This record gives sequence, structure tokens and C-alpha cells, in this order.
Amino acid sequence: MKKTIAFLITAAMTLSCTVFSFAEIMEGSVYAAQQSGTSYVMTSAGVYDTFTNYTGGYELSVDKGMRVDMTYSDIVTVLENSEKRIEIYKQDMQGLSKEGYIGYSNKFLENTADHKNGYRRTEQIGGYSVDVTTWQRDKLSRVANDKNHYACLEIQSGGYIYTIFVKSSITIESGGGYRYLAESFRTMMPTNSGFIRTSVKVRPEDRSWNQETQEFYNKYFSENAQLSWGLFEPEVDYTGYARLLQYEEDFGYKFPVILSYTEVVNTTVPVLQKRLSDAYANGKILELTLQTSHASDNMIYNILNGEYDNYLYEYANAVKEFAHPVLFRPFNEMNGDWCPYSAYNTSKDTEVFKEAYKYIYSIFEKSGANENTIWIWNPNSVSYPNFDWNHALMYYPGDKYVDIVGMTAYNTGTYYSGEKWQSFGALYNDLYAAYCKWFSQPFMITEFASSSIGGDKAAWINNMFAGIKNFDRVKMAVWWDGCDWDANGNIARPYFLDETPATYEAFKKGIKLPWHTDVYA
Repeated sequence: MKKTIAFLITAAMTLSCTVFSFAEIMEGSVYAAQQSGTSYVMTSAGVYDTFTNYTGGYELSVDKGMRVDMTYSDIVTVLENSEKRIEIYKQDMQGLSKEGYIGYSNKFLENTADHKNGYRRTEQIGGYSVDVTTWQRDKLSRVANDKNHYACLEIQSGGYIYTIFVKSSITIESGGGYRYLAESFRTMMPTNSGFIRTSVKVRPEDRSWNQETQEFYNKYFSENAQLSWGLFEPEVDYTGYARLLQYEEDFGYKFPVILSYTEVVNTTVPVLQKRLSDAYANGKILELTLQTSHASDNMIYNILNGEYDNYLYEYANAVKEFAHPVLFRPFNEMNGDWCPYSAYNTSKDTEVFKEAYKYIYSIFEKSGANENTIWIWNPNSVSYPNFDWNHALMYYPGDKYVDIVGMTAYNTGTYYSGEKWQSFGALYNDLYAAYCKWFSQPFMITEFASSSIGGDKAAWINNMFAGIKNFDRVKMAVWWDGCDWDANGNIARPYFLDETPATYEAFKKGIKLPWHTDVYA
């Protein structure tokens, strides 16, 4: 007789509802989902279990006894045991071709220094034409029970492609292969809607922050804090503060935060120490960004193999010795294919990013740097590729590791074919509404600006100031006062504040609006 276990999820769908991820369940948190009705059923069926997903509208055989995580069931379903993880995505194919979707998703396999290709072929399984890709990479020494063997099955049915992404700590063949996943696969009409968990904010008083860091957070990021402004001024890191100080004198406003970029290995610790101390001497706190470079192999894998431990501990020690507040933003825009640490470049596996983020957090913790570090997690506003497996939420490392949620969206202008002029509202209204549902932490626009090519930049700035005041959970916004260059060395996207007298005056007028934090000169 079959033994059926139905999992009923009964919490109301409200922003205050608390839902914990699988990792948090394992840590002892209470699992409460944001949806009513039966979300899925797991049925014992001999050698395998049968998993029926009522939110995704599909059913298939899976390994016996797998734990189910549906806390982001509007995006993915995760099934996991000690040796295997299965992620299932239902990708809407509107505007996509199967070949384009699979080809774009598998571009990482061109990096043969880090990935060993298995095979890519189409098989007839269970009445479906199934596109199968297998590969592996070396095990990562800093990841417990690293699952480094992969198989990805793509099944097109109706207007969707169902992606069954498998990663295993042993070879795929040793773990039972993959055909059983597709042989019993069938689709059905969904009977329940998916949901997305709302993050749980860690209370500032539960952090190990020193008094100055606690006071800085309370002043600029507490619930009652008003909007304040930061600036990226590229000359600061290289030639000093003269230009920035001139801005402040003209605007009658002192920027409490400035943005600074560092790169693993390529930024020496003495340079980091000087940037931190120079900023503080000028009354500024750094929004300190850490990135990796493009290389013949992927530095994120190397970080998780411990190859940069000495550098990262020295980096963390420099932050610790500084002792004053630091806004730390590691590996921003990770859902963009231009970032080496994106899953687009690391086996289509967003867990690799999360492991790297948490590993650096652990180094800061061991070094004592978290006493003065406020952590910013910062995806790009739009995912590239804009596929479910690359959704920003797939990179969320967990509530413990995120103090501020960063937002980044630029009006890039129309210099390049395919780009369009976008107002501040077009960039941020929907993003802000989504983030308010997904996150409990305060928000920060970590970098943004408008180009002047394709529209009226001064009018854009005026509209931005008028619109941002409605985003009460955005506590800080950082203007990026620079430009992007094209391949021939021409300015493609001029984001300069002082590009014209009109743009300069628009910003000068807007930053003095009375609802900003009172940090005027």
C-alpha cells in the first residue's frame, strides 16, 4: 500500500509572514510558508518517491527521503539529501527559443580550465525529447560536502521548459543516473500559486557591532532614518578629495558615504588601509566593494579552494584594525553575466556564489572584522540572462549574512543598439515594490545615475528627486559620477554630475530638499 504524506501550508500571504529557508530549518528555525492549501505531495513508490508539485504543475520520481524546500516556489523547487541536490525550474518560454535558452545557459562550459565536459545530447525519455548536459568540476576544499558532478535535463512542454538541475557529491552514474527523473515526468494544471518567502531582518542589537558602527547604522539605516546621499567620485581613490570637497561646498551638503572598489589580489592591503583612513579623515565612510577579475580560470573557485586565504585574512584584518564603520559590498551584481562570480560563469550553480559570500563572511567573523562591518547584498535590477535559474533570489545567502539590501539600476541611455531611455520610475518602481515583499532589511541604492544620450538628463534628475522621496525604505542613494567607455575609447554613457550647468543645478537643488538627512555643510 502506498504511503502518502501531504504537506499543508497554511500561513496567510502577508508581508509580515515569516518563512525560513531549508538551511534555517536545519538550524532549528520554524518553517512557516506564505501560502494556503496543499503545495506538494511526496508519495512512497518502491525504489523512488513520487514528488507532485501543485504550484508548478508537474510530477516526477525522485530519490527516496529527499527534503523539500519550496520557500521560493514561484521560482524553484529544491529537493536535497546528503549527496544530491535537485533544482527544478519552470521557465516561461515566451520570447525564447529552446536552443537559445540552453545555449546561453551553458556558455560556462567554454571555460574548460574549470569545467570538464561530459556530453550534450538529446534523448527520447518518457515520451519527451530531453536535452541532456553533463559536466563536472574539481571539488572545492572550503565547501563542506561539495557537490561537483552535474546533470541538467531540459524538457519542453507547452509554453515552458522544465529544467531539472542535478548536482551530486558523487558521479551522476554512481548516484543512479538521471533517466529516472524524466521517465516518470508529467505535467498537469497547477492548483495552487507559488510564493516567495520574506526575509527576516536581524536586529541591530543582535549584531556584534561596536558602538560607533551601531550608531552609524541607527543614524542612516534605522526605520526612522531619512534619505541620505553618497557619491562615487573616481578621482578620490587616486588623486584625492579636491573635486569631492568642491561639490560639497557648492551643494552645501556633506556626503557621509563614498563608494570605493577593490579587487581580490589586485588591491593591496596598504592601499585599502589608506582609503579607509583617508575617507574617515574627511568625514566619510566607505561603501567598500570587493570584486574578482576575469581570468583564464574562475577566481571564485580558487577562493573556495583556499588559494586566496592569506589575502582575504589580511583584507579582513585591515578592516578590523580600522575599527570604524564600513559598508561592505562583496561581489555585487552577481546575477549579471558580466561578473566572473555569476552562476552564468560557475556551472549555472548559484550555490557557488552563496558559498563564496558566506566564506568571506566567516573570515571577517574569525578576524573580528564584523564588529565594524555592515554587510550589503546587492544584485542587479535585471538578471542577465533573465532566466529563473539566474533570478536574483537564487543568490540570497541567508538572513544572517545581510544587513542591507542593495539596489542597482542605471538609465544607460541609447548609445548602444537595443538600449532605451528609462525614467527613474521605470527603473525602480517595480523593483522597489518587489523588494518590499521579499525583504525586511533597509534598502540602499548602492550606485546609480543617468546618461545624457537619448534624453533630457537634467529633467531625469528632477524627476528622480521627486520620485525617490516615496521610497521610504531606501535609506541611502549613491550617485555614480563617472562614465562608461566603448571599445574604441569613446564615452558611451556619460553619468557625470557636472556634465552641463543644467544637470549640476538639478542635482544641487534636489539634494537640498528638506526630507533628506540633515548632514548639510
